[in-house]
Amino acid sequence: MHSKIEHLLRYTGTNAISTVVDYTLLLTLTHFFGMPALQSAFAYAVAVVVNYGLTKKYVFVQDMSHKSEHRLFMEFIGTGFIGLVLTAAVVWLTVHVMKMPAVEGKTIAVLLCFVMLYFVRRHIVFNENPANSSAA
Repeated sequence: MHSKIEHLLRYTGTNAISTVVDYTLLLTLTHFFGMPALQSAFAYAVAVVVNYGLTKKYVFVQDMSHKSEHRLFMEFIGTGFIGLVLTAAVVWLTVHVMKMPAVEGKTIAVLLCFVMLYFVRRHIVFNENPANSSAA
């Protein structure tokens, strides 16, 4: 049980750092250049790359030798794209339909993506090497 709690804390920490990168870039770029939709996509993309590095190093550290570095990165980016689509849909729904402030909609989207992407990345992207699990 202890390792599961530590794993969840590591995942939460890496995502918190990535979220700070996302929000900081979004707010800074929007302040200077406007175009919040474009700045939001750019900030999210940068945060996904930061999140990949942190997640690979601190969260999912098991043997990934059954996947090339390129494949691992592309799977992570693919799940990031799913997160981007989900984020855009939730922000649109909360802002344009429910008439909520954009920051509240973005926060709801971040929380939904946090949970959804954890399970997708745990079971698809960073799944354990099957050769190691059959050796037991």
